[in-house]
Amino acid sequence: MRARPGTAVLLLALAAAACTKTKPKTSAELLLNERMAQVLLRDGRPAEAEKAFKECLKDDPKNPEVLDGLGVAMLMQARYKDSLVPFDKAVGYAPENGAFRNNRGVALMELGEFKRAQDDFVVAAASQSSDDRLSATINLGRLFQRQGDYAAAESQFTSAIAHDPKNYAAFVGRAVAKESGGNLEGAAEDYLNAVKLEPTNADANLRLGMVLISLQKMDLGRRYLQRAVDLDPAGDVGARARLLLEKEAVKGAH
Repeated sequence: MRARPGTAVLLLALAAAACTKTKPKTSAELLLNERMAQVLLRDGRPAEAEKAFKECLKDDPKNPEVLDGLGVAMLMQARYKDSLVPFDKAVGYAPENGAFRNNRGVALMELGEFKRAQDDFVVAAASQSSDDRLSATINLGRLFQRQGDYAAAESQFTSAIAHDPKNYAAFVGRAVAKESGGNLEGAAEDYLNAVKLEPTNADANLRLGMVLISLQKMDLGRRYLQRAVDLDPAGDVGARARLLLEKEAVKGAH
């Protein structure tokens, strides 16, 4: 029996669609795409990383590493609530993973859900990974700082420093806790250690300069404020340091 013209056209279209259907990616291709997304994340390109991770999920929707990466990309864009969707899935697939718990905990902390954030950090603090445990300790310090428990925050940061004496974030965190608690001398010492670890960090120089000014160590304080300006001449940190220097100059003129 001879096919009608319309039927023949339809059969040809179906055949063409079958021929052009995308082939499933191999495990090597999936791994390569995931690594490319991670590179974008490390390069500070979260919007592009987000798109890349979403593409990976089309072929591997239950991959916890990819889901966590997507959450981190959203976290870096300050989309904390959005990030919980992939973070929850990642933790659901790997509940004992310390990195996943730390990342979700940060999102929860930014959303003000301190109890849930602490629960995640506590799980991460028991991780087999030393890096995850260190991150959890620092995160707990930041959480307690947010809650106004400066003594507990300082204790966590001190523990982090004991594990990693060259950890910039831990020294800055402890300095902030000490400053908040009124221990300006101790804060200045920790900020100085942070500057020694990262001499070109404008924020650390600004913080040290501000504390030194509060301690009436004017010349030394101005020196670090000027360094912050030099390190970040067109940025927000440099602008704050410049404003403080101008105010101090006005005070000195009277």
